Amino acid sequence: MDTPMNSDTSSSITLKSISFGYPGISIFDDVSIAIPAAGLTQVVGPNGGGKTTLARLLIGLMRPHRGTIDVMGRSAVAARRFVGYVPQHALYDPRFPAVVQDVVLTGRLKRFVGPYSRKDREATLSTLSDLGLESLTNAAFSTLSGGQRQRVLLARALVSNPDLLILDEPTANIDRESAARLETLIRAQRNRLGILLITHDFDFLADSVDRVLCVNRNVHIHERSDLSEDDLARLFTGHFHSLAEHVHG
Repeated sequence: MDTPMNSDTSSSITLKSISFGYPGISIFDDVSIAIPAAGLTQVVGPNGGGKTTLARLLIGLMRPHRGTIDVMGRSAVAARRFVGYVPQHALYDPRFPAVVQDVVLTGRLKRFVGPYSRKDREATLSTLSDLGLESLTNAAFSTLSGGQRQRVLLARALVSNPDLLILDEPTANIDRESAARLETLIRAQRNRLGILLITHDFDFLADSVDRVLCVNRNVHIHERSDLSEDDLARLFTGHFHSLAEHVHG
């Protein structure tokens, strides 16, 4: 039986000699790095630098051309049950009659698809309540605002009780009030699971960051305690190369 991956010996995400690319484009070439899974890791980098690709590799949606990925003691595919993922864009057919409860329930799907159990439905209702979404339980997903959809997708990621939460640009295309509400919800999860946050929003959860992961065809990690406010500002304004030289030079 699978057990949660929260032991001291399974507390990191490890990339070993990873290479990956698309036709005619190399994204990663022989990248090796260990990333602590605990705490909040903020992932920054330019568009096209590989941030979303890295997230998809970590949850096994794509596989490296070379090298291996270990997520808290398991392969990326085997670890998928213990990782919650909120994608940058939610593709859906607005004509499909899915209500909020249906969307969140998909977070309880197991490897072998079968009827949802009573426990699955109880966990779904409990998670919706925890995130203040109980009034939307039977609302059509297609009728929700952008901020409400992001909260529902967060509920879908959390309903499986993951050990690691990966968020890809969670504040994209939502207003500041919705972003503030989402920030409060995510902050409440920080002490019980690891969070990998891809964002261009400098202010989002800035005071809770434990480390910064710079992704730009390579991957560098910087502990928050080693970065000044000027360093962070340079990261979020695109000066990735100069900061790498500053920190490692």
